[in-house]
Order: sequence, then structure tokens, then C-alpha cells
Amino acid sequence: MKPFEHVDELAAGTEAALGHVSPMFGKYIATMRREKLLDLDSREGKAPGGYCTGFDYRKRPFIFMNAGGTHQDVETMLHEGGHAVHAFETYATLPLIFNRFPGEEISEVGSMAMELLASPYIEKKDGGFYSTEDANRARIEHLEGLLSGVAWIAAIDAFQHWIYTHKDGGDAGARDAEWLKVAARFNGGVDWSGLDAESLARWYRQLHIFLVPFYYIEYGIAQLGALQVWRNSLQDQAAAVDAYRTALALGATKPIPELFEAAGARFAFDRAIVAELVELVESELAKLEA
Repeated sequence: MKPFEHVDELAAGTEAALGHVSPMFGKYIATMRREKLLDLDSREGKAPGGYCTGFDYRKRPFIFMNAGGTHQDVETMLHEGGHAVHAFETYATLPLIFNRFPGEEISEVGSMAMELLASPYIEKKDGGFYSTEDANRARIEHLEGLLSGVAWIAAIDAFQHWIYTHKDGGDAGARDAEWLKVAARFNGGVDWSGLDAESLARWYRQLHIFLVPFYYIEYGIAQLGALQVWRNSLQDQAAAVDAYRTALALGATKPIPELFEAAGARFAFDRAIVAELVELVESELAKLEA
């Protein structure tokens, strides 16, 4: 899929999509476009990666990324747009810097939920990027990625715990052997026949294991929160978006379970909530694939 030719189209499409979720969200992106707070294009010498940061004195977020005209760029921009909305909401209500950032478990709810809330509005008819056919293809890929992503996050978390609690955690060969067991537990149903070396090496690419031990489960927790916000929006979008905004505006002034509750979600990652959300995703996938 080729959603755009120039980053101005990416910014405009993001403004339109977020504006459909809430007119205020569209105004936030319009402000960032007007004040040149978006550095989206790829160019020689530019650092890699993508993120949303904040200028606390100016009370403005800033989005940095390296767009190349792919659907991944659209997903990244919607994700970082969620972080930007979170920043605008806390800047408007919380004068103290240290009250604004609540931690990744809820911060990533803001970004991951925005990906889902904006997904219905990525078609050209809504100011977005795609035909209906391509938009459905993008939605399918996104939802499938969420399911595989939650399983991957669980595998990485379990593997990290083994490394630091098992007597053989310091042995390279034992780590590789344990990874194969963990991967089989959480990523069943994938046939790696003839790709033993590739299957073994998959955990090497997860930088969190090497740089920030035990950091990664937060994304799984947040994804479950984001899916609950999305679930609520399928029943009553206006109420779900209002609750989402309320939670974001609280920043770090409440404990994480209370922030989830404010967003209309339950802070949980047990069998019941995972089963409910997986069934919802699979139901929506069936509709899109039909």
C-alpha cells in the first residue's frame, strides 16, 4: 500500500482521522502542523526512529519520525498522535511537570487506543489515505498484529524472568534452549520447520532484554487497556472518547488502576479479560475478512 507521497499528506490525513475521533484532537494536530512541531520525513544524516516528546515550557508535544511512504508510517503517526493528544490534555490541566507523565502502562494506552479509535477514518472519503478495500486490509493487518504482539510481549517477559531467576540464566546455550521452550508456549501454531537458527535468534532482536531489564510487559498491559477503550467505542463512541480524554487529562495524579478505570477499562491481565478481548478482535477480523 502507498498511502501518501509527501509527509504533508501524512500530517493532513492524521489531522483528519483524529478530528473524526474528536474535533479537539484534530485541532491539536493542526496546531502541531502550524507551529512546525512535526519532523516526519526521511533525509540524509537524520537520526533513526520515531517518538513523541514534549517541550514543557511551551506546553507543546513534538513528533519525530522517518516516513518513507508506507502503511507503517500511518500506524506510527496515529500512535504518536495519541501521545501528542495525551500531552495536550495534561498541559491544559496540570501545571506541574511531574504530575504529567503517568508511566508506560497508561501512557501507551493513549497511543495504542488512538490507533484503534482512528482506524475507521483512514479512508480517502474521510480525508485519509485508502480505498475501502485497502483500508480493510490495513485494519486486518493491524488487528492480527495486536494478537501476535500480545503473545510476543508475554514471551519476552517470561524469558526475562527466567534469565534473572534461574541458575543457568548466565549461560548462553541455556538461554537459547529456554527461549525455544518459551516461544513454543506463547507462539504456538507457527511452523518454523527448517528455520531452526532463525527461530532461535528471534529473541536477540528485542533490545529491551539487553538495555532495560524487565521493561516490556508494560506494552502488553497497555494494549489490553487500549483494546478495552476500543471495545467501549464500538458500543458508544462519544462516551468512550470522553472517558479516554478524562483519563489522559489526569496525567500521573492517580494510581494506574484508577487511570484505567477513568478510561472505562479494568486494570487486569487475567484469563477473563484476555479471552474477552481476543474474542472481540477475532469477531471484528471475521467481519473485515467477509
